[in-house]
Amino acid sequence: MNHVIILAAGQGQRMAVKKDKMFLPVCGRPLLYYPIMTFNDHPEIDTITVVANKINKSNIAKLMKTYHFPKVTKIIQGGLQRQNSVEKGVKELESEAKPSDIILVHNGANPLPSHEEISESIEKTEEHGACVVGHYVTSTIKEIDDQHIIKTHNRKKLFEAQTPQSATYKIMKKAVNNTIKNKLEVTDEAMMFEAIGQKTTHVKAHENNFKITNQADYAKLRTILGDLPEDFRIGIGQDSHMFEEEETGLVLAGIKIPDELKLKANSDGDVILHAIFNALSQTIGEMSLGFYADEQCEKGVKDSKKYLQIILKKIKKEKFKVNSLGLMIEAGKPKIDPLVPKMRKNLSALLDLNTRRIGITATSGENCTVFGEGLGIQCFAIASIVKEKTTK
Repeated sequence: MNHVIILAAGQGQRMAVKKDKMFLPVCGRPLLYYPIMTFNDHPEIDTITVVANKINKSNIAKLMKTYHFPKVTKIIQGGLQRQNSVEKGVKELESEAKPSDIILVHNGANPLPSHEEISESIEKTEEHGACVVGHYVTSTIKEIDDQHIIKTHNRKKLFEAQTPQSATYKIMKKAVNNTIKNKLEVTDEAMMFEAIGQKTTHVKAHENNFKITNQADYAKLRTILGDLPEDFRIGIGQDSHMFEEEETGLVLAGIKIPDELKLKANSDGDVILHAIFNALSQTIGEMSLGFYADEQCEKGVKDSKKYLQIILKKIKKEKFKVNSLGLMIEAGKPKIDPLVPKMRKNLSALLDLNTRRIGITATSGENCTVFGEGLGIQCFAIASIVKEKTTK
């Protein structure tokens, strides 16, 4: 059998946050969810023991109930140091592990081990007795004292250890007992193996298998998993109007096109600005355009640029600014592509947004809809906003 010990008892002091590192949110789930999920879903893993600390043990138990990880059989309290937690995890397996069973020790703060490196670790441990996952060093490494460089090391022979680190139960138990007996201070299991003369093979870690130690690591993890920062929001908007039968004076993106038929609306019918309004309103949880525009129309305000200013002021009040805009326009007429440069320039001024952050595409939809047939225009907008940087 293959058993995993996940270490989640650390204090995470280098993160410089008050919250337990294991429960930092990533895509709506705590960091610890990810390594447990990976091992739980791996077909070669039989049991998982999570080593907690006194404070987070109950929260980890709640996490297991929420996400139903059937392979998590034990949640135990660890020690002050990593080696103490490993010792307790190994001892917990004493009654069920056979000498040839594989024990994989993994940091809860390494959220993204790959299935491939786990399988390879198991395979190589069966062959060699012990294995460690890590990254090949790519930088030139210097050994120094307080003042000078002492030596340059051959980076081809250097390996940055990550987890899982694994051994047969027989070797793992021997290494742990030796560490206790000789009162050794070790920083990982591989050091325990070295201390008993155990040759340990190595497996190349996936590039995303790294330890979350500081805020930069946390930001990198959120980027990898597609998590959005708290200062970034996205909204989607849509609007459509049919053409008048005879009245001309089309308005698109704040630009008047005198010779084209006007769009039917209580306002100027600017379908593009209306879609943009809805997208921006969505980013800050406000109402649809009609909630604001109907009142303005009753006052005789027909200019859609005036409506847009309402939502832009609300965004500014929350200390955000427009970050990007994408438009998708469906119309049989007029031809949109020739109008795009002028639209982008006008929208740039209205939104205080660089033209390079405005994308506009169009389609006739192969005449499959009334818009493609030239009876009206439909516009979809996607907008993002970001917090404005404050200067002290």
